[in-house]
Amino acid sequence: MSEWAHIIIRSVIFIVVLIFMTRLLGKKQISEISFFEYVSGITIGSIAGEVIMGLERNIGHGILAIVIFAVITLLVDYSALKSQKFRKLVEGTK
Repeated sequence: MSEWAHIIIRSVIFIVVLIFMTRLLGKKQISEISFFEYVSGITIGSIAGEVIMGLERNIGHGILAIVIFAVITLLVDYSALKSQKFRKLVEGTK
């Protein structure tokens, strides 16, 4: 299969994965997200972009990395909801 076909297939797969992760993490307006959530979103997108273009790499590793990063983000968000000290550490004080 040509490199173009690999890129197209990987792109479609990662669009589906990113849509799923976005739905899992929840929809928020840009003004409502914390700095940590913003950085997490950028990082997840960066991982997807790297795996899409890294044709010699295993696509499963990229999906695993995105899932792990999304789970860590969910755990941090949940911990921030439950602990005010942790929230101040992650989101900073206002």
